[in-house]
Amino acid sequence: MMDNIIASKLYRAGSVGYVSKSGGMSNELNNILSLVTNGTYEGIAIGGDRYPGSTFIDHLLRYEQDPDCKMLVLLGEVGGIEEYRVIEAVKNGTIKKPIVAWAIGTCAKMFATEVQFGHAGSMANSAMETADAKNNAMRSAGFIVPETFEELPYALKDTYERLVSSGTIRLVKERDPPVIPMDYKWAQVRFFNLVVECIWLICDILLGTRAHP
Repeated sequence: MMDNIIASKLYRAGSVGYVSKSGGMSNELNNILSLVTNGTYEGIAIGGDRYPGSTFIDHLLRYEQDPDCKMLVLLGEVGGIEEYRVIEAVKNGTIKKPIVAWAIGTCAKMFATEVQFGHAGSMANSAMETADAKNNAMRSAGFIVPETFEELPYALKDTYERLVSSGTIRLVKERDPPVIPMDYKWAQVRFFNLVVECIWLICDILLGTRAHP
């Protein structure tokens, strides 16, 4: 809905670039970033297929080279090894910007056997593909990794505030969002009686013909 775009401040660029496996979770990231930072600079959901068209490292390397993107976020998940390519880039100094990360799927260890989650690629086929292994590896490499997903907003907030304090991110005056025409179908649902719809419409038109010379 358009009101979610306005609430998440997606009508102007922030300072945070993220890459997420999940499209649905990218909506949640937009919301979180609007609450604890100055918002999203660019966000990409690469999808959870086993063979995606682009990967985490493709976009994070772009963000690293973009001077207007000050802070990185990686939201991975159980299954696959793409997070390890980013880990290698951080270790060898290719990626230097602060990166907050989390791999979703830590609950998989509660099951007796490996679980296939919603995405085609969200299943661990080895120990290193588990969400816990990825989170531990990213933390060891210097990523900012919270202990739980619930703590992710706090990690984002702390990292953002450090960048503001150091002058890396300069605060600018918030601008008003553009005026957007109201979606009346949405208004009927969201606001009772905001729009009154005429159920019956009777139109009586008399058609005539006229001879022309």
